[in-house]
Amino acid sequence: MKSTHRFSALALALLCLLPSMLSCGKKGLSVDKEQALTNLQASAAQAEAKKDALKKEQIAANKAIAEQTAAKPAESKPAVEEVPLENPDEYAAPAKTPEVYDPAAENRALKVFGAAVSDGEYIAVYGECAAGALVSVKNDQGTFTVQSFGGNFAARVKNPAKTASLEITQSANGTQIGDAVVWQGSVQQPDYGGDWGVWLGGDNQGFFHKMIPDFTHTNLLDTATLDSIRTRYASRTEALKSVGDGCEMIVLLIPSAMTVYPELVPAEVALPGEGESRFDQLAKVLTEAGVTVIDVRETFAAHKNDALPLYYRYDSHWADYGSYLAYVELFDYISDRYPDAAPRKFNEFTWEWGYYTGGDIPYYFDIDHGGAIYEYTYLRKMNFDPIASVKGLIRYTDGSSLAYRSYSDEIVSGKTYNSGRDKLPDLYVYRNSYGAGIYDLILERSDKITFNPTFSYTYNIAQIKKTVPDYVVYIMSEWDFGNIIDN
Repeated sequence: MKSTHRFSALALALLCLLPSMLSCGKKGLSVDKEQALTNLQASAAQAEAKKDALKKEQIAANKAIAEQTAAKPAESKPAVEEVPLENPDEYAAPAKTPEVYDPAAENRALKVFGAAVSDGEYIAVYGECAAGALVSVKNDQGTFTVQSFGGNFAARVKNPAKTASLEITQSANGTQIGDAVVWQGSVQQPDYGGDWGVWLGGDNQGFFHKMIPDFTHTNLLDTATLDSIRTRYASRTEALKSVGDGCEMIVLLIPSAMTVYPELVPAEVALPGEGESRFDQLAKVLTEAGVTVIDVRETFAAHKNDALPLYYRYDSHWADYGSYLAYVELFDYISDRYPDAAPRKFNEFTWEWGYYTGGDIPYYFDIDHGGAIYEYTYLRKMNFDPIASVKGLIRYTDGSSLAYRSYSDEIVSGKTYNSGRDKLPDLYVYRNSYGAGIYDLILERSDKITFNPTFSYTYNIAQIKKTVPDYVVYIMSEWDFGNIIDN
């Protein structure tokens, strides 16, 4: 600290990370799903035992702190300004331009990778096509279209019989490109449970079924739960004031793709809820408890049509542009106290477009367990020379994969990284798999930082005091709000 300035919920989290641990390069990798799941169950049991042991230490410390501070009312914080930057255009991508078909440059053949049950009477059909083409899939229920994204397509097709006999064509400006392809294959019927079932929306975008209650506002928190959250976090914010010369809690709340792109959700799946959402409730009650809440929903809404997408289409996580915008919000706030921690501008990074595998949506559709499907997207690279500790962090499993290294990775649970730059803040970070998309940026703007994954660690004031941070930061996506609500 510087004076100047959960098989359980855990097992489910591990299942979400399965594609990260099994992703591969272009040659592919054959995976025995049953054996992989068995191995994951064993790993989950070991990690759960570790978490239970830690809780024995945590409960006593947290209870003592809560008893000391519960009687003190929390000072409610104002909402963090959404666009506080002096020149916001320097921290954002340009506007999106339409993808155009170029016959002279196109060599991608029209083909289908596979199909799987999506939702209700609909199936998801994944394939490859000409970049810029409009893909039409025809069966006895009608014709269903989707625009190519970089020469890939994921079409939502009505098929109540769950059998596929499909005729696929592609066109540009109303003219068919090449011959039609007739595909007859089996429709996968994956069964990963309600939390990890996936479905396909518009514009090639995949989603998890578990996000529907948040979208429809049918999972609102009751008064007792809200009171419990308020009490717990008020005691924590009060206790953190005595850490060093005063530690502040920041919660970075990240919306799901469904929240940001409601127009991609078909009416047959769900209609957007009205009034207050669980997201609204959580942001409000944490603010009332004295937590600094950075809610990036407005920022994401303002940039949802930029040239770089906020989320992957074939993966449930945010893409690197989404994590960059959240980083800008976080460190623009922190830089009020630590000016040297001001976020880096958009042009200080290179955004490398290409074909990347490892997405968890095709995985949970049981269409791709071996790296056969590549999404056309981008990865963020630093075009400046970072410090050695940042260079040592590998965010992705390999250079052709968009699967995060988020469970068994360079970010060791409880490890503290020191950069020797005392004009930057010290942070203690709790994060889920979304956090893996941003931790190099956080380390690059910090002096000393400790990372802990929320799927194996819970809040522990005794551990936090050992590192004497300036900020305790939660990086929490909407699908994992339970880690705030229950812990």
